[in-house]
Amino acid sequence: MKNLSLPEIDYLAELIGELIEYWGFKHIHGRIWLHLNLSQRPLDAQDLMDRLNVSKALISISMKDLIEYDVVKQAALSQTGTRTYVTNSNINEVIERILRSREKVMLGKIRSAFNNLKQLPSLELDKFEIQPSKLRDLDKLVSKGEKLYKTLASII
Repeated sequence: MKNLSLPEIDYLAELIGELIEYWGFKHIHGRIWLHLNLSQRPLDAQDLMDRLNVSKALISISMKDLIEYDVVKQAALSQTGTRTYVTNSNINEVIERILRSREKVMLGKIRSAFNNLKQLPSLELDKFEIQPSKLRDLDKLVSKGEKLYKTLASII
């Protein structure tokens, strides 16, 4: 495999990969995003393989993820007939889609599971030594998470 990238770009790509990984994505997603975002032209899988020194399989599965979240968009075919890619330039749209498809869904599952627990008879909760005040505190915490999500989503 070739490495057709500058050390400065590689280092920045690593750091962005770490940040993206912190937010629940894969390290490679951030690296791919940076190269696509900085490029003067749409890149194909081979370009990314050469720049990142990774396998075609890793690029393929990563591109599928990035396209699913609309972080990356398919562009025109290259002169050799390969699919090329660009980043979605509307970062607000990207963040909103990710929040809707991940955080909102997760908060909904948490709320549902919490409501199921809260609806258990008091005797059942006592049997498992569930402290009512802690249950109320957890309800407040879940509500704050939902409110934070709504606030964040309204800003974008």
